[in-house]
Amino acid sequence: MYEVHYDKQKKGVHSMEGLKNIMEDDVEYQLKKLLPTMPEICSCEACRLDMATYALNRLKPNYVRTDTGALFHKLNTSSTQAKTEILTAVVTAINIIGSHPHHDENE
Repeated sequence: MYEVHYDKQKKGVHSMEGLKNIMEDDVEYQLKKLLPTMPEICSCEACRLDMATYALNRLKPNYVRTDTGALFHKLNTSSTQAKTEILTAVVTAINIIGSHPHHDENE
């Protein structure tokens, strides 16, 4: 069952604090692993965030609230298919954003 948090300061607005899209960690891990092997690709913070955004928008989100949920996610993404989907999204993001960074080459 869902636990609803009532924030009296916000007069009935429910807080989403504590939720985490755990796919962010998987995408960040792959970017940290792959970008150093691709010195021709810009890996500035802006490009890394663009790459992460691109990849995350193409992956199914997986929100967790507890360490147990995070562990369950790790078990679910340990399959070859899940790893391949994450890797494919990240490599595609690197190639697209790396080819068309949203800044001048001098930045």
